[in-house]
Amino acid sequence: MKLLVMRHGEAQLVAPSDMHRALTEYGVEQVQHTAQWLSEHILVDQTSIDLALVSPFLRTRQTFAQLNSELTIQQVESCPDIVPTSIASLAHDYLDAKITSMHNPQCILLVSHMPFVSYFVDALCQERIAPVFATGAVALIEYDTQLSRGKLVTHFQGI
Repeated sequence: MKLLVMRHGEAQLVAPSDMHRALTEYGVEQVQHTAQWLSEHILVDQTSIDLALVSPFLRTRQTFAQLNSELTIQQVESCPDIVPTSIASLAHDYLDAKITSMHNPQCILLVSHMPFVSYFVDALCQERIAPVFATGAVALIEYDTQLSRGKLVTHFQGI
C-alpha cells in the first residue's frame, strides 16, 4: 500500500493563533506543484487516493482543498491526532486501526506539520531517518499492512 505523508504549503507567519495561519500564494503554488508531481509520478496507475487524514489547522485544510481540486480523493477525515505536537506512535496505531477497517486500501494521504511528519515517518519505517520536510513536501512510503511497517521510497521536496 502507498502511504503519502505531506507537509502543508508555506503559511503566513502572523495570525491570531498557530491554528489559524493560512497558506500564502507561494504555499498554494507549492501544493499545486506537489499535486502535479503526484499525478505524474506516483498516482499514474491509480484512479484515486482512498483516504486523506488531515490536521484540523487552517493551513493543512487549505492544502488538502488544493490537492482535492487536482487529485481524486475518495474520503477525508479531520484528524486532531496529527497536529504539530502529536505523538507519532499513537498516530501510527490510529492509522493501523483505520486501515483494518477499510476494504483493501491502495493509497492513503496524510497532511500535517513539522516536526510531526518527520517523527511519523520514523515511526512508520521503524528507523531513525528523520527526514526534514520543506513546506509542500511529500514522502512516499511503501507500507506493509501485515507488518505495520513501511519503507521510505522517495521524498519529493517540491519547489
